[in-house]
Amino acid sequence: MLDKLFRNDNLMRVPIILFTSYFFLHEVASLYTFLGHPSLALDKQFISALVARLSLIAFLGLLVFFHFTRSQPINQATGWQPRISALLGLTIGNFLLLLDRASLSPMLDIVSALFLIVGNYLCIVTLLHLGRSISIMAEARQLVTSGPYHFIRHPLYLAEQIATIGIFMQFMSWQAAILLGVHFFFQVMRMLNEESILLATFPDYLPYAKRTARLIPGVW
Repeated sequence: MLDKLFRNDNLMRVPIILFTSYFFLHEVASLYTFLGHPSLALDKQFISALVARLSLIAFLGLLVFFHFTRSQPINQATGWQPRISALLGLTIGNFLLLLDRASLSPMLDIVSALFLIVGNYLCIVTLLHLGRSISIMAEARQLVTSGPYHFIRHPLYLAEQIATIGIFMQFMSWQAAILLGVHFFFQVMRMLNEESILLATFPDYLPYAKRTARLIPGVW
């Protein structure tokens, strides 16, 4: 019964859309509070922080849109491990946004914003190439090898990790460090699970995987 439930794509996209929409609205409210702060000055720190917040909001908005419009999968992973890994990889990093923000130096604030800008820009570019083929669970919809996928197999995960490190820098604490480590662990599990289902579905995936790095060219 539960296995059949998880395989119903129309039903499973609802909690994902609601979850992502919550953090989208959370960041919109946070931006409103940020802009209403009376001590803000129009300087490099303010501009970089503003662009970082706007790019994060744009990324979350695109996630909501593409999950709402994504196509039906043609193959799905079975068992609990791929599903649990996908759900934890999706959710744990977002909980950084619920921690108390750390008091950063102006330089660290700018570095954090730069990580967020780069990571979220790459997320947006990757999502525009991935489009309706986006998945949370290990599923196969269409083999995408264009754009950033021409160079690495998991550009969206790389972009998300860059942005997540930027978020982590704003909430630096031992709790945030644990969340970051656990988040990365389950993201790696998601990559491996997705590769297994894509390999089983698309004959062209094996030669594609042999000529591309998983995450960082020349490293892994």
